[in-house]
Amino acid sequence: MRRCIVKQLMALVVLMGLLPVATLAAGAPENAPADVVQAFNRALTARQLTDATALLAGGSVQFTLRSAHAGVATGPSVTGDLKTHWNQIGPVLFAVTSTYRREPKILDTRVDGDLATVWTEIASETVERSGKSRKDRFSEVYLLVKTKDGWRIGAVADNRGTDQMPVQ
Repeated sequence: MRRCIVKQLMALVVLMGLLPVATLAAGAPENAPADVVQAFNRALTARQLTDATALLAGGSVQFTLRSAHAGVATGPSVTGDLKTHWNQIGPVLFAVTSTYRREPKILDTRVDGDLATVWTEIASETVERSGKSRKDRFSEVYLLVKTKDGWRIGAVADNRGTDQMPVQ
């Protein structure tokens, strides 16, 4: 009798453990805007550029107020295509660093219909292949748009200053 009760209790525990998984699979909630921002930064840290750029909306915009690197001109415009931005700097960044880590702290999220803003404080660590390293802290604001595929990043702006280490 005791064995039967133990088996029933174990079966109930297993069933209760699977119930949340089954519920999520049946009607998985979409990611919130802050989740998309976290996933984007995790993908960049993991050097998964394809995964990061998959979270960008078509026509997304990068606002570049100043160059992130000493000796590199910002260009004639403060805006550019965000996907192109990361597809150009990502391979260079990953080639010259052994570590590039971005950890966003979500400061505020606002959602209004199919638009959302996510304010973050980014703590980044960059370790060049030579061993030279630096840590930065700056704010980034993300504008997200709700698409048929869920929330996507439509624009990014930051207040990052120019690094004192020139690009070699």
